[in-house]
Amino acid sequence: MKKGSLGLKLLELRQLHNLTQKQLCEALSIGRSTYSYFETGSRMPDIETLILIARYYKVSLDELTGFSDAVSEHTETNTDDNCSDIQVLHYLKSKNVSKEFILKLSKTDFDFLKDYKQLTDDNKAELQYLVNYKLRKQTK
Repeated sequence: MKKGSLGLKLLELRQLHNLTQKQLCEALSIGRSTYSYFETGSRMPDIETLILIARYYKVSLDELTGFSDAVSEHTETNTDDNCSDIQVLHYLKSKNVSKEFILKLSKTDFDFLKDYKQLTDDNKAELQYLVNYKLRKQTK
């Protein structure tokens, strides 16, 4: 298993089920900070925790650990105009945006990115100008 692939799978499953880390951790009786380390790839869960998570999501250990791509198949059916949050996450990661930054993004942030993608190039440029203006004004 590649380093970080389990963390991305855990994040993917959690977001597919529209759960916050807090909600999931309460359901599994796992500390939120511990679980956060699992998603970021800083720590690996023990086998008992992997089984607990797999049972919660009703997936096999193979799916959870990346030996089967069954979970990913659910997210690959979306078109560019209807991309999933996970596809946005992978896109941002491919652009060398830090994992920590990505993990701090909320559903609202992802929804904004999905809406932004639907804008015309002129509207994107206008929005970028407005954002830059607001950032300059905010720092004064």
